[in-house]
Amino acid sequence: MLAAGIVSFLFASALSSELCFSQQENLQITYSRNLDFRQLIPGVKKIISETSPDAGKIIIRNSGGWRMVGLSLNLPGSLNSGADFVPVIFSATYSVNPNDNQPGIPFNPYSGTTLSFDDRNREYYIRIGGTVDPRGIQSSGEYNTPVIIILTILNE
Repeated sequence: MLAAGIVSFLFASALSSELCFSQQENLQITYSRNLDFRQLIPGVKKIISETSPDAGKIIIRNSGGWRMVGLSLNLPGSLNSGADFVPVIFSATYSVNPNDNQPGIPFNPYSGTTLSFDDRNREYYIRIGGTVDPRGIQSSGEYNTPVIIILTILNE
């Protein structure tokens, strides 16, 4: 039986529970695409690299001056479909404005990273990849899970 897996992104911050910081903070986070494992085959491990078109992607922009921002992710251990689950492990990179086609700097998504904004670096592209390893007998269905992204301003 085939299953499909998608990881969607939710945003949180110390300042707002909406999809972006308030305008007065000059910091905005934008959802670009979900991490999409597409069809999963029972017993077959599937890896989506951070550079894949199926990798999750968010964009963080700062329109103000110099700012240090902590990025942390609340990562689940599995994709879920009702009571069924598929274990998932995440990987991540980021690249700096203006070119999203840069290879990016890898970071451990389980411990997060710090982003430094200045007059040259006003935008970061965060890409999330992952690995799923469905069991040999896996129920069919849509397997989903959210990832919560938390931004913390460190220098104010």
